Amino acid sequence: MYSVELLPAIMTPLVNKFYDAQKARGRAAKHDNVWVVKDNSKIIAACRLQPVDGYWLLVGVYVAPQFRRKGVAKKLIESAVYHFLSVNPGQTVYTFAYRHLCHFYTALGFQNNSCQLPSELASRLSSYLGQNRQLVAMYYV
Repeated sequence: MYSVELLPAIMTPLVNKFYDAQKARGRAAKHDNVWVVKDNSKIIAACRLQPVDGYWLLVGVYVAPQFRRKGVAKKLIESAVYHFLSVNPGQTVYTFAYRHLCHFYTALGFQNNSCQLPSELASRLSSYLGQNRQLVAMYYV
């Protein structure tokens, strides 16, 4: 059975080992809220809520290939976002979703960002788009 948990900051290196083993982009920092899904005690999925200039950005969502299409990402993101917002009511969680995953994020309650992105987030998105990444800014309130 899978369990979802928020990792204590001291355990951040464990998620970075997971990302490295999976050849996934990004690295967790101690100031990130790092969420993982474990199968027994093994990390099989991870995501981070990263503070960016007073805002929160969902990044680094990754599920090990053998656990995909089993609801793991859905459970991970829902748990992370719902728990975060229950502790931080009124905050907005942003994400930059790959275009082909927009329907997935919409089903989880994210919306296409029709409002102005905060400047630091807009700058990051612009940089990623300049790298030919097919991303869409989305948010969850």
